Amino acid sequence: MVPSRSSRWLSALLGPLTLTAGLATLLTGCGDRTPPGEVVVMRACRICHGTERICADIGKLDRAGWEKTVDRMIAGGANVTPEERIVVIDWLSARKPGDKPLCP
Repeated sequence: MVPSRSSRWLSALLGPLTLTAGLATLLTGCGDRTPPGEVVVMRACRICHGTERICADIGKLDRAGWEKTVDRMIAGGANVTPEERIVVIDWLSARKPGDKPLCP
């Protein structure tokens, strides 16, 4: 069956949306309501750091401080993509001391 002209048009229109939805699913984990930044922190940062270490800087670092810290971790080998870098920095810079579930 040959796709109709309207279905090709719709595919062309929805292609970028599908890619965006796919990235969102990848970052959030299949319908999970966990914020994307938290997902990446739990996956990438906790390989080397316990939550206590991460939480030690929450509320002490501003956005610029988190940018510097995250960039240093990436330079040291943290497995974080450029897109994930942004959501991690957004998420960490918005946290407050004692925020759950990350910080006890």
